Amino acid sequence: MNEKVAKALSYVDEKYVTDAAKRKKKKTKYWISAAAAVLILALLFNMPSLPMTISAKAVSLASESRQMQLPDRDDYEDENAWQADIDKWRAEQKFLSDTTGETVDALAPFFTNGSAQFLSTQGSENRLWSPVNAYIGLSMMTELTDGASRQQILDLFGARDIDALRRQVGAVWESSYNDNGHEISALANSLWLEEGLNYNRDAMDNLAYYHYASVYKGDLGSQKINKAIGAWLNNNTGGLLKNESKNINLSPENILALYSTIYFQAKWQDQFKAANNTEGVFHAPDGDITVTFMNKKLAQMNYYYGDKFSAVALWLKNGSTMWFILPDEGYTTADVLADGQYMQMVLQQDWENEKWMKVNLSVPKFDVNSTLNLKDGFRKMGVTDVFEQGTANFSEITGDVPIFLTEANQSVRVQIDEEGVKAATYIEFPGAGSPAPPEEIIDFVLDRPFLFAITTESVPLFVGCVNQP
Repeated sequence: MNEKVAKALSYVDEKYVTDAAKRKKKKTKYWISAAAAVLILALLFNMPSLPMTISAKAVSLASESRQMQLPDRDDYEDENAWQADIDKWRAEQKFLSDTTGETVDALAPFFTNGSAQFLSTQGSENRLWSPVNAYIGLSMMTELTDGASRQQILDLFGARDIDALRRQVGAVWESSYNDNGHEISALANSLWLEEGLNYNRDAMDNLAYYHYASVYKGDLGSQKINKAIGAWLNNNTGGLLKNESKNINLSPENILALYSTIYFQAKWQDQFKAANNTEGVFHAPDGDITVTFMNKKLAQMNYYYGDKFSAVALWLKNGSTMWFILPDEGYTTADVLADGQYMQMVLQQDWENEKWMKVNLSVPKFDVNSTLNLKDGFRKMGVTDVFEQGTANFSEITGDVPIFLTEANQSVRVQIDEEGVKAATYIEFPGAGSPAPPEEIIDFVLDRPFLFAITTESVPLFVGCVNQP
């Protein structure tokens, strides 16, 4: 075991250290951390081809998507064989759809409460988060934890046990995964371990299979590994977050780091025309500002409405949806978030308050970002032990060192323009009644603070509150 792990062991309670007698206890109080679990979600139109070199030893490699591709008749000489595979593909798609639907139902409280926790503000800043990245990151923790540390995460996600959670994560993963060469949604995970850290092989294999994660080991905190992690992140986010990835700087005391990425590109099914853009006033909390509005006149679409809001949904070519949710006059985005009814609509859970009609739509072009610390929100939702020194139980990965998480930071950026959507998110766990619409033609003008959500198969990839386009 190398000097770094030996140093870490010198600061922990002797009950956790097998060979504590061989090491001198230092007086300085110190914490051991599961460093920088970073989840990055990127929505791009053209992902550059980036060189990829991993200068670390691979412990295990991620399982690829296990979703069966639609059988092509041209690939078969026997029509009966082709039809048999078509039937198999249809059965798999139904199972995936059913499991994803059940998962969304189970996760609805997490999506709703999380959005209320992280997005509500009395200020003027934009606030954004990525529910699905938070879900995937915390889910991966269940393969590394045990006892109450694991159970709290299972309870948050409404999973009766880890096997049920694995099925749910697999369904979300496969439902979100798509790569047809034009519209792409590609996911990747990785875990990085300190060279001298003893680890549970079964846990690594479970991460690789159930969470599609590659596991590497090296000298964490060294320039070499920092660059390797940065290259991995840059490659899997198409370079959109190159400034963040090039600044990866793990502490020499960090002994593990977990990362996840989603790369997503999509264009509107019906693009906006730049010739129809107008300059107009947006009534921001700090005062009126002039913004560029993208407009559609008399567009045929579903108009949605609830007790405190109205909404429209724009479809993307890859089957995803972007929702725009406008609070009714007299209500704020915080009111809509606290009520939570809008999430039932976004998740398409038996929502009946909708009407097909003509809409004069005005949406501001925007490029918004925010950085939030999700730790307190997770704690309020019941996930506490993983953040507590001496309480966190990461025994499923190693018995060498007691590990705990110190933060849960997430940075998100979302852009929309006439062609479609771009966005990125970076989350870090260091150290771990309803009135009907009054008219057949309605003006839907997002000229004051509003909410948005980007969903795939009703799974919310991004949810945000725009106060300053």
